[in-house]
Amino acid sequence: MVRFEGKSAVIAGGSGGIGIEVARGIVREGGSVLLFARNADRLAGAEADLLGMAPSSRVATLAGDATNAPDLDRAVAVVKERFGRLDVWVHAVGSILLKSVFLTSEAEFALEISRNLTSAFLATRAALGPMRTARSGSIVLFGSAAGQTGLPNHAAIAAAKAGVVGFARAAAMDAARYGVRINVVAPGLVRTPMAAFLTENEATLKASAAMHATGRISEARDVAAAVLYLASDDAANVTGAVLPVDGGLSAGRPPVLAR
Repeated sequence: MVRFEGKSAVIAGGSGGIGIEVARGIVREGGSVLLFARNADRLAGAEADLLGMAPSSRVATLAGDATNAPDLDRAVAVVKERFGRLDVWVHAVGSILLKSVFLTSEAEFALEISRNLTSAFLATRAALGPMRTARSGSIVLFGSAAGQTGLPNHAAIAAAKAGVVGFARAAAMDAARYGVRINVVAPGLVRTPMAAFLTENEATLKASAAMHATGRISEARDVAAAVLYLASDDAANVTGAVLPVDGGLSAGRPPVLAR
């Protein structure tokens, strides 16, 4: 497939487990990518990974903070400078705070909102500039199964990710007249470096897998496949949608699987 031939994308959170998997898919399918993340060393490693698949003319990086509007505006300027256009923005930015509402401080709650919801708003606003002018584009934001169903010890992140869904649906209505689509991928627990403190604990992993109807947590490639679909013209008539990639976690009580 060459769904991204001639197109360019910004992958915010591009050095993370899901972000780099999405970037690989876009490059594999003919596109160009700008990886945007805070950690310059991790960005360099992600860039080296992609340069094994594509020439340097189709890969760029930029260190910046997704909660900082000028940094996001700079990402838009750089992708246009390097590749001439901005077709896709993937906002693979997130965090994991596991605390009950009783133990979550005001500062921790505000930080989760900033990292997840405010950054999604700022990124969408930045990307919509050139996309409105071009009258085309796709923005993929990240929600969470925690924002779709009640889970203990997820109060702050659930609020932030549920906010992303509400924001995306409303913003999709604003953007549709300009040919821009805005959608959300909502993963459950995913095997990534950020979640290693959970997935590398055998007892925790087993308990989490049991909450999923499929009997397993997601891999980064599972989530990336959903992102690539929504970002591509395969989803040309899809906007304001939330696509769960959570093994049925948000759908209901899991069945007892045959052994």
